[in-house]
Amino acid sequence: MGISIFIADRTLEENMNYMKEMKEAGCTEIFTSLHMPEDDIELLKEKLLGIANAAKQLGMDLMADISGKALEKFSFPFLLQSGVTGLRMDFGFSAHEIAAYSQKMKIALNASTLTSEFLATLKDHHICLENIEAWHNYYPRPETGLDKETFIEKNKWLQAEGITTMAFIPGDGLKRKPLFESLPTLEKHRNQSSFLAYLELEKDCAVDKIFVGDLTLSEWSQHQFQRYAEGIIPLRVTKELPYALWDIVHRNRLDAARDAVRSETARTDEERFVMTKNIAPMHTTKRPKGTITVDNYLYGRYEHELQITLTDLPAHEGVNVIGHVIEEDIPLLDYVRKGGSHFSFTTAS
Repeated sequence: MGISIFIADRTLEENMNYMKEMKEAGCTEIFTSLHMPEDDIELLKEKLLGIANAAKQLGMDLMADISGKALEKFSFPFLLQSGVTGLRMDFGFSAHEIAAYSQKMKIALNASTLTSEFLATLKDHHICLENIEAWHNYYPRPETGLDKETFIEKNKWLQAEGITTMAFIPGDGLKRKPLFESLPTLEKHRNQSSFLAYLELEKDCAVDKIFVGDLTLSEWSQHQFQRYAEGIIPLRVTKELPYALWDIVHRNRLDAARDAVRSETARTDEERFVMTKNIAPMHTTKRPKGTITVDNYLYGRYEHELQITLTDLPAHEGVNVIGHVIEEDIPLLDYVRKGGSHFSFTTAS
């Protein structure tokens, strides 16, 4: 996972604090842009060095977006020495130049505009494919983000060519000026949950690397990514009945059901199992999608089973409703429903 640092938009101290927070959330890479109308190139170099040194201390790679004209100002030797580990080259570079730079550092090309013909030309110039990645843009203006279907087709072709793919998700913290409409690659992700957008890119879209486009992530999103780095999808819930196993990590059964997530943990956690014996019927109401339930003794050997409904289900005398996943997190159930998925509950604030 990566983040975007725009060195002209925030102070070095603010950027460094965010980098440290995101490192704890599992972030390993940073993207920055050198497309800035700075008259004082020395000041810009100083700002870049500050970010590069901080990235080096945190063990994070730093990819800089640069044009041919900007590279003339910075010089390639300076960028190498500064600690920049890769360059995103979008325009202003010949195939020969790109191939030459690829021998010395990681190079990212525009994923959306890279064609089979230009890739063949790059190969003719002996490009180092191991150092080549394909990065999609983010799109600040609403209604200009990419379509998912075409996006996936392009990514699958790139991966078949042995090229790593990358895309942006929106951030839900500070948005970037001047539009403040978030910075996603896919239009459907604009102003959507950062974590949900991440899961969709990772699971469904043939994307190898994912970066946050906007300036920051909220504290909750950072927590989600921290938990996900541990293999857990956290769900915010409203708790309507006491339950002994609210605070443990649950695992969906490998034989995943169609209509509900079924926690195998709730029936195998021996240490706490005694706390849930002899469950009496109560709050046996309808179960709309996202309802969290525990089976009571009227369900016989299924007593103690915890479920999250994946569709609307009727009331049942053997099923106690103990809580609900909040509306915003219900789309996450599409990723919890996979057999073997781990999930946890957090009380919604």
